[in-house]
Amino acid sequence: MKGDRSAEPAAWEGPAHSRATPTSRASPVELLLQVGASLHATLVVDRQGRIVWMDPVLAGAAGWRSGPPVGHSAQEVLGGLPWLLHAFDAALAGTDGLCEDGGEGQRLSAVVVPVFDEDGTQVGACARLRKSERPRPEAAGAPQALCLGAVEERRAREHLEHQTSLLRATFDSITDGVIVVDLARRITAFNKRFQEIWGLTDAMMEERDAEKALASVEPRVTAPGRFIAFIREGFEPTFEYRSSIVELRDGRVLECKSIPQLLGEAIIGRIWSYRDVTAERQALAEQARLLVAEQEARERLEESFAVLDTFLNHAPVALGFIGRDLRYLRSNDALAALHGRRREEELGKTVREMTPQMAPFVEPLMRQVLDEGTPIIGLNMTGEVPSTPGEQRHWNVSYYPVRTASGTILGVGVVVAEITAEYRAQAERDRLLREAQEAIRIRDDFMSIAAHELKTPLTPLKLHLQMLKGQADTGHGVASRHVDKALAQLARLSLLVNDLLDTSRIQAGKLELATEPIPLREFIREVLLDFRGTSSLHSLRFEAPDEPLVILGDRARLAQVLTNLVENAFKYSPTGGTIRVTARRMGTEACVSVKDEGIGIPKEEQAHLFERFFRARNAPISGFGGLGLGLYICRDIIERHGGRIWVESEVEHGSTFHFVLPCL
Repeated sequence: MKGDRSAEPAAWEGPAHSRATPTSRASPVELLLQVGASLHATLVVDRQGRIVWMDPVLAGAAGWRSGPPVGHSAQEVLGGLPWLLHAFDAALAGTDGLCEDGGEGQRLSAVVVPVFDEDGTQVGACARLRKSERPRPEAAGAPQALCLGAVEERRAREHLEHQTSLLRATFDSITDGVIVVDLARRITAFNKRFQEIWGLTDAMMEERDAEKALASVEPRVTAPGRFIAFIREGFEPTFEYRSSIVELRDGRVLECKSIPQLLGEAIIGRIWSYRDVTAERQALAEQARLLVAEQEARERLEESFAVLDTFLNHAPVALGFIGRDLRYLRSNDALAALHGRRREEELGKTVREMTPQMAPFVEPLMRQVLDEGTPIIGLNMTGEVPSTPGEQRHWNVSYYPVRTASGTILGVGVVVAEITAEYRAQAERDRLLREAQEAIRIRDDFMSIAAHELKTPLTPLKLHLQMLKGQADTGHGVASRHVDKALAQLARLSLLVNDLLDTSRIQAGKLELATEPIPLREFIREVLLDFRGTSSLHSLRFEAPDEPLVILGDRARLAQVLTNLVENAFKYSPTGGTIRVTARRMGTEACVSVKDEGIGIPKEEQAHLFERFFRARNAPISGFGGLGLGLYICRDIIERHGGRIWVESEVEHGSTFHFVLPCL
């Protein structure tokens, strides 16, 4: 009912239920604001009836137009809402109640409760307003509605007390020291950590005087003037967020932050927080000291590396330093050049990345040096590197453990001396020595063979000439058979001499050819006529081509080649057999083949068969004779005609010699 103070329903248990019970003492204004915030109060009044906080909408509804209502008396501000003013008068007298206006349609109702501190002293009152529809006539004034409202209010107070207790416990448990000062420079709240940081007693804090508390901590600050000025500047109402570092005489360092305390948009005080950052500052100082030391050490290291790089880059051998993880920490240009890279490209790369071909061999050696601490000196190595792919290089390599002054192995020092030139020079000397020794052997063999071959026809020739002389001396007629045999030995001797002369001409590049068109089929038949009836153990067959083949060549020299091949077929078929001579076309060339059924030639010796003075090991001079020049001369003659000559043979299965010449 308008203007009436509602009676206390049975559900209300008295003013104690609206008291805040914080764990440490709060100022009356702080307590009122905490209770008002928890109740979502629309209006908060202190015990003297002055407005502590008021919703602007409510101020407008009350007809207040003279600026912010805070600090003015409720009697002055609530002149337009006498029913609410009457309810506050009752609340300030310690009575809870509900009240409402008497307007039509929507109306305002208010729950007004007194607020007490932990000592039971009333500090003010709070009101929570709400809009509601006018009740139906039959429900108007029903005591049940008031009873339900009282129950709701009691629950709200109990919830407020619980929340306030939680807030205070949280406030006291944080690691920062916090203090709240109102605009009158009265301490409205603080936590235990604040007292611990500044060493303030409970008695000092009970006085709630911010200026006295500031004066008591002034001697503990190393720069008191600056600190006092910073704090007093914060006493002035401002929305500015401020911070500062406070150094104490006992060596501690505090980080101070200050923010305004707001109620709605109004500043009602200032909140300071202090955090002990001594350990952090000491850690930062130590970190800075270590950074400086590290920088100095790095500069000294860089100086050492500069000296080392100068030495490395002017060394005549390849040098490098490899860490325990087998990565290049330092190398000179000579070592990088072996890998086909620049020195800067190698730093931080692994041995396997730089030399993938050599890594499987050198990595175990490096690990052995790291594990055992024993150097490996003078190791000769051969391999390929990226800078010269496909080329065998040779080095003399040494690996040394690199130690600190305390003996710890840091890595491996590598020294690589290129010995490829020396190796090749030695290989060339060895080759020349082998060739000289081979030349001496060939010379000695040739002298022995030549002496034997020249002596062989001379002995029977001398015998036949002596017999002819004896017949002439006795006046008897000369037997033709002695003359024929003498001439045959003379022809054999002439053939040996001609082979020697041809060999000399070939070596001097003076073997000349007189070429002419030669019908191959007729030419071969002419040469083979000289072999008819030569041996009763052999038969000679010629397989002529199906078409006429004409070549351009020196008739005498080609006859010499074919004669040599056929003679060899007879010679190296001591048990007889068929000698087959074949001529055929092979594309644009004519191919002539001579096949026997003789002793054959070992596979491994066939490649040397056309070399000067060469004789197969299964054809000793004592059994077959010859100077070992015939096939050598044949190859040169055929190649001078633009052809080629080769052999196919198996031991004990005969041989087949082929030569091809371009057809006209």
